[in-house]
Amino acid sequence: MNIHFIGCAGASMRGLMRIAEHEGARVSGSDLSLCGHDASFVTGADLAVYSSAVPADNPEITYAAQHGIPLMSRAQFLGQTAARYGTVIAVAGSHGKTTATAMLGCIFAPFDATVHLGGEYCARNERITDVFGKRYFITEACEYRRNFLYLAPRVSVVLNVELDHTDYYRDLNDITSAFSVFSQSAALRVLCGDDQNSRPLRVGKFVDFGFEEHCVFRAADVRPMRGGTRFVLLYRGRVLGEIELNVPGRHNVYNALAAAAVALGVGLPFAAVRDGLRSYGGVKRRLEKLGAIGSCDVFTDYAHHPREIESTLRCLREAGYERIGAAFEPHTFSRTRSLLDAFAEALLPADDLLLGEIYPAREQPICGVSGQLLCRRLLDAGKPTRCFPTFFQLNEAARVCMARNDAFVYMGAGTIDIAARRLFCCD
Repeated sequence: MNIHFIGCAGASMRGLMRIAEHEGARVSGSDLSLCGHDASFVTGADLAVYSSAVPADNPEITYAAQHGIPLMSRAQFLGQTAARYGTVIAVAGSHGKTTATAMLGCIFAPFDATVHLGGEYCARNERITDVFGKRYFITEACEYRRNFLYLAPRVSVVLNVELDHTDYYRDLNDITSAFSVFSQSAALRVLCGDDQNSRPLRVGKFVDFGFEEHCVFRAADVRPMRGGTRFVLLYRGRVLGEIELNVPGRHNVYNALAAAAVALGVGLPFAAVRDGLRSYGGVKRRLEKLGAIGSCDVFTDYAHHPREIESTLRCLREAGYERIGAAFEPHTFSRTRSLLDAFAEALLPADDLLLGEIYPAREQPICGVSGQLLCRRLLDAGKPTRCFPTFFQLNEAARVCMARNDAFVYMGAGTIDIAARRLFCCD
């Protein structure tokens, strides 16, 4: 079978291509950032799979529709692929999906599992994506346009619920209802017991995780350290043992708790959880340290929602950095407009702050919404901020900031990671 993937640059699509190829399909792909799009690319395909970032008038989609080549969205293809495996474990949430899924991959690596990740493991764990087991299928479950409802997991995880994707969801109740439908479909339901927005999901049978005493799986005696975290894992108040993470931050403790709840819930031993989490070395663009400029450590991070920004900056503070500079690229016009005040509040703790222009992703511009709009909001709040139209100008300003900070983080889900890495290519 010949399968062509339209919009294949993202990690999620690349992961599906690897899985399809392992299953015996002949695969090809195209993307605007790679070879562009052309109708000829889909000629001869038995199936065309497209990502949600690809517009409906894409020439390859048009050609496939006109010539009877079956079309399938990434979410539909993921659902059909997962259904061919044993136990499907699907990880949803407004934040943390990639990290929690990657942690599960490390735990389940010895247990005949396939992992579909929306990011890339750091070098320490990258071999996991080349292992294709049939007993477990572990995947992120994306809430955008209710895409996760194409999955039929035996184990569902909801890490947290936030208002996001405001180009599709009306309000918090709308997105919460989608998470509820997703969660209810599974035999084993894992929920965050500390997340207030997840309260409507806590009906029927479930297990929860968190820091609060009522949680089935709980973290106690949390000890942050530079570059990592230790905590004691409790199950219904009983000590199971100590967990050591090589990634810092309270949010990563939550992700590890979710992964532990899943693994222990399907019958894996505590030793597998402990060893798997200890082996986890991180995911690219999740507070990934790129190096240092002078005495300033430089990080790149995928944070593109106010809560993620808060977690990233808090994590660096907890790691011992005293002065933190940040560069942020807003992601999509609709999100920036809907969450403008929340973005401004989340960015205030940075000691030095730079902004890029909005990364549009799948959206067309909205009149009056720009990086300058967020910049003005921050200036009105008394925060010195500058917005730059190009990464070259942003990096020039960033270098100046780095001389007076001991950490600097580039944040955003778009192309700002290019700016961060270019800083070292030119150094």
